[in-house]
Amino acid sequence: MVEEQQVEQDQDLRADSSPCHSQEEQQVEEQQVEQEKDLIDDCNPCHSQEPSETPDDTNCQEKQKQELDLGMNNCQENQLEVKFPTPRTYLQILEPTGQDSYGMNYTGWHRKEQLDVSVTIVKDIEKRKDILQEVEVLELIRGHENVIGYYGAYYQRASVKKPHYEGLWISMERWNGVAVEDLIYTSEQYSLHESWIAYICKEVLKGLCHLENKKVIHHDLRPQNIILTTSADVKISDFSSATIGEMSHSTSGRIPYLAPEVLANFGKKTIWYNSKADIWSLGISALQMAEGYYPFSRFPQQKLMKRIMHGPAPVLLWDKWSDNFHSFVGQCLQKDPAWRPSAGKLLSHPFICKIFNERGVKSNIKWHLQ
Repeated sequence: MVEEQQVEQDQDLRADSSPCHSQEEQQVEEQQVEQEKDLIDDCNPCHSQEPSETPDDTNCQEKQKQELDLGMNNCQENQLEVKFPTPRTYLQILEPTGQDSYGMNYTGWHRKEQLDVSVTIVKDIEKRKDILQEVEVLELIRGHENVIGYYGAYYQRASVKKPHYEGLWISMERWNGVAVEDLIYTSEQYSLHESWIAYICKEVLKGLCHLENKKVIHHDLRPQNIILTTSADVKISDFSSATIGEMSHSTSGRIPYLAPEVLANFGKKTIWYNSKADIWSLGISALQMAEGYYPFSRFPQQKLMKRIMHGPAPVLLWDKWSDNFHSFVGQCLQKDPAWRPSAGKLLSHPFICKIFNERGVKSNIKWHLQ
């Protein structure tokens, strides 16, 4: 009897130390793990949820992004204030003239230069980044008669009285005249006289010599970006695609005017090239001035690129052009840039240096434009 009681007591003792007891321990351990997780979540309020974002997550991230953007914008504003002077002592805004992709345009008076200027006020932060690169180029090349005039950049802080004047002010030459492309399409048969083309090309080459000396490549030379003023002065404009340096591998610019070595960069290769790429663009522009369209204009883009890179160089098609003009175009459109002359060498080409009655040609263009 005593033995049976002892056996039962031993069984009860084993029962107390087996499955039921281990479950209680497991529950205690799980509670400890949950407490630790809660503690971690309390320390990381923005990252305590699962990867799938909750509204609290999104709000937290958006708030952080807004604070970051605000901080970056304030930093950029401060940098612009330090880099550029206030326009008050330099420029006077007159009348609005319209709007372009950068911002609102105005007529203005440049007090220091004592002349009329065109002023663009750039407000958008992203567009300022783009135009600041152009401003760097314009600062480097300013002052040449065949390059569009640049008269400084200024920064105006926001004011309560005139909030619309807040932004980066870019002051440029205010000119009257036409782009060469517009002149082509208003002429008979969409064709300019050969002597006019020679005069325009000569002035553009003088501008390209200046760019080459300053180690600047334009990248987007075409009739739309060659200006003829009412005084028959020729100026290269729009330096938004220009790069600084003797070599580049940029693919900026309009494809029909790009040299073969530039188009090669649309593939997997990286081809470095120099300012002779602008000479090719001048050759294509000369063809358009002569015959009203750029070569292979009816081709789709991919076929056009392949034709320029791998086909023979374009040539003048009409019979009326002189041998000197044919030779000049052939020199500009050498497929191998090593064989393509520089702007300086082309200034001595007979088509350029032997313009008959150049003064009369300029007067004729001036009369036509006025």
